[in-house]
Amino acid sequence: MKRNIFLYLLSGLLFLNLHTACQKIDIQSFEPKAGEIAFSKANVEVENALDTIEVDVQSNLPFRLSTKSSWISFVKANAMESGKVSIIVARNRDLEARTGTVDAYITDEVRTTLTIVQKAGEVSSETKHYYVKQAGTAAADGLSWAAATSLSQALKLAENGDVVHVAAGVYQPVNNLTGGTQAGDITFEIAQNIKVIGGYPGNAAEGATANAAVNKTMLNGNDQAIHVMTIVAGKMPNQQVELEGITLTKGKAGGSGSVAINGINISRQHGGGLLIAGAKVSMKNVIVTDNSSANHCPGVYLTAAADVTMKQVSISNNFTTIAASNGGGIWNDGSKLQLIDSEITGNRIGGVGGGLYSLNSTVESVNILYNVTIANNQTGIFGNNAVGAGIYAREKSQFYIINSTIYGNTAGGNAFGAGISLYGGTQVNLINSTVSGNQGGMNNTGSGGFAIQNASGGNNSLAIYNSIISGNISTSSQELGGSAFANYSIKSSVLGSQVYDYEGKVGSKTFDPTASFAAFGDYAAFGGTRPLKGSSAASTDGMSTTQLEILGVNLPAIDANYLIIDQANQSRNNKNIMGADISLK
Repeated sequence: MKRNIFLYLLSGLLFLNLHTACQKIDIQSFEPKAGEIAFSKANVEVENALDTIEVDVQSNLPFRLSTKSSWISFVKANAMESGKVSIIVARNRDLEARTGTVDAYITDEVRTTLTIVQKAGEVSSETKHYYVKQAGTAAADGLSWAAATSLSQALKLAENGDVVHVAAGVYQPVNNLTGGTQAGDITFEIAQNIKVIGGYPGNAAEGATANAAVNKTMLNGNDQAIHVMTIVAGKMPNQQVELEGITLTKGKAGGSGSVAINGINISRQHGGGLLIAGAKVSMKNVIVTDNSSANHCPGVYLTAAADVTMKQVSISNNFTTIAASNGGGIWNDGSKLQLIDSEITGNRIGGVGGGLYSLNSTVESVNILYNVTIANNQTGIFGNNAVGAGIYAREKSQFYIINSTIYGNTAGGNAFGAGISLYGGTQVNLINSTVSGNQGGMNNTGSGGFAIQNASGGNNSLAIYNSIISGNISTSSQELGGSAFANYSIKSSVLGSQVYDYEGKVGSKTFDPTASFAAFGDYAAFGGTRPLKGSSAASTDGMSTTQLEILGVNLPAIDANYLIIDQANQSRNNKNIMGADISLK
């Protein structure tokens, strides 16, 4: 009897459960829990040192953390419930406080914000000297040759005003650019206004001196680093980054996207050898060579109003691997560049601007060249028509080309402008310079200029003083052409076989480049030149020293002292000789 009662009750329970399970559930009647999230405080102030801070978050649902500040990161960027989150703040090296924000969010609409104010960095009371050897380790303090550290560690430790001494050897980057997430983001990053000097002996000891010609200091990207070196130090009064006696090689720019540092997007597509963003930099006796790019600019990329001076610098043999690529040696993108006693040679690009490319359509790009050789660069290396093998000056560019030789550059396909090309509203002043031996406009029946192409209507301004544009190579007839020459003037100069006087009029004298030029080569200047030989109108009818001095007064942007010397720094006094090199052979 008891067994029957038990079975009866069990059957009833099973029926009840089955009936309940079969009932329809009204999904629309389900109301999800409303998200609620808040930081325990709205603001926090932190010291200028590297630190990890903990802040309470109250949340009734899982949440994530995000920030747009490059100096803020997280130990863990998500959480399942309320609790403490750990936020990492990088050391503030700038002399101003900075502010960043962190968002904690459940959905795009349900979020809370924490504001972090970090105190300003401090000026070091003493200059520290760090010493680097190829065999140095990050564990060493680097404060002597005997305790040499690694280059990456020295750059991390050095603060504004410090000096890093680097012994001969080959150094490869191992640390990612700040905020970098890709394997190619490894680079030698300079975030402080410091000085880096290479060229010390490999076994340097106390008292060692630098000789970069003997002791090669190679910073090598091993075709893995998108930028061998990246300089992002903020501009500060009376401070700058200084590089001396180093070689940057085997960088490989390319890929997509960028890395944000100090509000500046660091492009992965530019600057295989060197990228300088927003910094003031002085370079001396530096070589940037044999870097490549699968996008643009394998050599040096200047952006974000950088202010860069290069002296005795060689930018050579950098190249791209695709046709749609511009800016071989240097791309000046809205910055100021001064080149002194330097050379841009042998760079090869699929697109335009083989040697020096200048373009930013919004802000000015200023280029001042004193005693510079731009030679044997190529555009359109995959067969496409591409102008500006030596220099391509584009929108909002200003050029002052003084005592410089532009020689042997080759424009791709049948393009014009092998030596210099102007486009889109740019200003070029060519002074005491020689443009010769450049090849462009081959089999082109158009009206362009194969040596200098001055395109785009009345937008450009080209002024030629005491210069020689002759002996260039083409099947076309005009060394200077394009858009009715788009606003140009010429004084005391040679154009083709014609000789112009100081008033800009063509006289009765003519110029024969075959008879009047010596061979291009290394004479007394830093780079190659093509001096005159014998006697010609170019050696007798140039501007006087007084006329050049007056010109200097009217061009306040330049150092007028360079107008009265030649490319080899020889005085032009009492020598009315046109062109870059006044030594008559």
